[in-house]
Amino acid sequence: MTLTFRLFVLFTLVAGTAYSAEIPVRSGAHDTFARLVLDVPKEKKWSLEKTATGISVTITGHTDGFDISRVFDRIDQTYVSAVDGDATSLDIKYGCECQAEVFRSGSMLVVDVSALTTGSTDKNQNIGLSSLQFVGSTQLRFTPDQPGNELPVSNPPSSLDAPVAEEAPNFLLSEAPSTMEVSSLKKAQEQLANRIGFAATTGILRPSDLSVTVPQRQQRPQIDTSIFNSSIQAFEEEQTGPPSGNLRITSSSDVPNTEVRDTSTTLGMQCIDPVEVRVQDWGGTTSFATSISLLRGALFSEFDKIDKNVAVELARLYLHFGFGAEAKQVLLMDADLAPANRALVDIADVMEFGSAQAENYLGNFTDCDSDVALWAILSAQNLRPSSSVDSSAALLSLSSLPIHLRNFLAPVLSRKLLKYGDEVAAAAALRGLERTVEPLPSAAELAKADIELTRGDVEAAQGRLEAIVASNDQQSAEALIRYVNTQLDAEIEIDEDIATLVEAYAIEMRNDPLGEQLQSTHVLALAKSNQFDSAFDVFQLMRPSGSISDAETLYSTLLFLLAQNANDATFLKHAFPAIAERGNVMSTKTTDALAQRLANLGFFAEANKFLSTQTGTPVTRQRKVLLAQISLGLSQPRAALAHLGGVAGDSADSLRAQANINAGYHDAAYKLFSGLGDEDGRTRAAWLSENWQQFLGSDDPVLGPMAEATSSRLDISNTSTGMLNRMQGALEESATARRAIEQLLEAHPTHGRLQN
Repeated sequence: MTLTFRLFVLFTLVAGTAYSAEIPVRSGAHDTFARLVLDVPKEKKWSLEKTATGISVTITGHTDGFDISRVFDRIDQTYVSAVDGDATSLDIKYGCECQAEVFRSGSMLVVDVSALTTGSTDKNQNIGLSSLQFVGSTQLRFTPDQPGNELPVSNPPSSLDAPVAEEAPNFLLSEAPSTMEVSSLKKAQEQLANRIGFAATTGILRPSDLSVTVPQRQQRPQIDTSIFNSSIQAFEEEQTGPPSGNLRITSSSDVPNTEVRDTSTTLGMQCIDPVEVRVQDWGGTTSFATSISLLRGALFSEFDKIDKNVAVELARLYLHFGFGAEAKQVLLMDADLAPANRALVDIADVMEFGSAQAENYLGNFTDCDSDVALWAILSAQNLRPSSSVDSSAALLSLSSLPIHLRNFLAPVLSRKLLKYGDEVAAAAALRGLERTVEPLPSAAELAKADIELTRGDVEAAQGRLEAIVASNDQQSAEALIRYVNTQLDAEIEIDEDIATLVEAYAIEMRNDPLGEQLQSTHVLALAKSNQFDSAFDVFQLMRPSGSISDAETLYSTLLFLLAQNANDATFLKHAFPAIAERGNVMSTKTTDALAQRLANLGFFAEANKFLSTQTGTPVTRQRKVLLAQISLGLSQPRAALAHLGGVAGDSADSLRAQANINAGYHDAAYKLFSGLGDEDGRTRAAWLSENWQQFLGSDDPVLGPMAEATSSRLDISNTSTGMLNRMQGALEESATARRAIEQLLEAHPTHGRLQN
């Protein structure tokens, strides 16, 4: 069986969020601070300014304001008393003696407002911003004890790389330092900064991706949005060595980093303990059969009462080996088990269905920096573009799973991340499987085909889909649906064998969740292989049964393919019954295609009647041009000119010129044809115009001699040299006029026959 390929696909790529609307301001309540989150793309610059009552955040280039309607849905006015904004700036008013800490996290700008730290006396320094300072195992700060001995402090920058502590330890002596000591400390600070700068310039020192733990500072959850790097050791392995803070040394003896994990989501919801989802640790120490036997034997006591601890352990063992239905069955054996182990229920649904089926508990934790992120993403049926997702943590957790779970879960994760818009992470989810010696499973091949289609590499995707179909695997039917769908907008037919194969799968899997898609794909495959009679027969059989949930969309697509590809006889056979039916909902594209085909075949009245019955569809530029063409076919040139009002383009000007000729506006038609470069139209308009002599010169190949002949005058003055000379001049002019008329008749033989 041979499959025919043709490169064409249309995908809307979304590369980022377009900022042509208000920026929503979300909030989250914490014990010791209030958090505000703004969705601001990475390429957008922002600035921060202190006001008399709080701070003002300005987004450069943004002019559409902020949506602050839901700011106080999650927080009270303890730390933030009011939030207001104009077109470009967001004003935040403190509700206490507060300080603000602002930092960027990927495509989000985060503002944390908290009370001033006890002992802080400088109320002007109430904006937490990072300055160029060394951050090692402790924060190096120079804090004068007495006025007059302060070191000069430069203005902090308007963006934050790593928040600094509100209160730092004092490394100086308890008594006030002398001028010499202050000078020595300043010199040491400058030397240290120079050395750090030199190390950073030569590549020995670079910023670390991990958060910084600062002594004597309340720990607040930060958002880790660093891109997953497979070269970093697994975070679950305990690391030793001195912490490196926000500087990473990349010499021959690298200093390992200390892990600092987020403990809450962006909006303040406390992340669950990663131990609850550590599926990779639930395998047991014996074989699967032995472990199952032992646990099932201990599941009930001698009084037939279920042991809940054993039930949970048994469910976890099932999940480790990928048995979701069995795990969920165990959890439903007692009324208290499922509510107490909601994470296990969601994981069981993921194993069985690919996402959580009931109330999605894990879906609230997609941006937790732990193993929780993986199962939260997998449990979500559809990730919203506005959701905050920690794909790095999910990929790291995926790589720690046993291979039998990775083979199943990696394609699922890849497709969810691809739908979310993270193409890089979607490809990374499959990369771990490609490194194994085993061939990629069909599900992973199908996920790779989706990535290739998103990138526009249709030819490679078609080859991959063909191989999946030929493998006769579990994913073959889904790959066949993808294959047919990628051909819908192509200008070539598909083989009839493909339609036959789709029909076979549709019959075999009629009770499967894919059954409805296969039935719809069968209709489209018949149409794409020019088997329109069979396509309409199959559709009419399925239509009354209600087996297709979106029958109107399928019918509209079928009629569009009919208008585009069917021969004239087949088109008329199926088009007239379709347009005669009342209540058919067709897309604008299908409506225009049917009317255009009718007009091309000369059925102008039928096309006009059909368009008049399609109410509620937008009058696009294409529709206006089509209505003008139909009006000309119905000998209504002035209606055509009305339809073309405000429509530009050569096709519109060509119809406008023809409508002007038909309406008798030959001078306007002559100018339009001249602008289009249509010599035949220009000559015809000039010939019909009463002012044709003004439009034509003597060098015109057809009407030029005629214009010259009609403009000549006989010399009848008394000053002529004699009658014979006058007669000879008249004969010459007559001969010239005759030649011009003969040339005109040769150029327009139809006119000559009509005159004769």
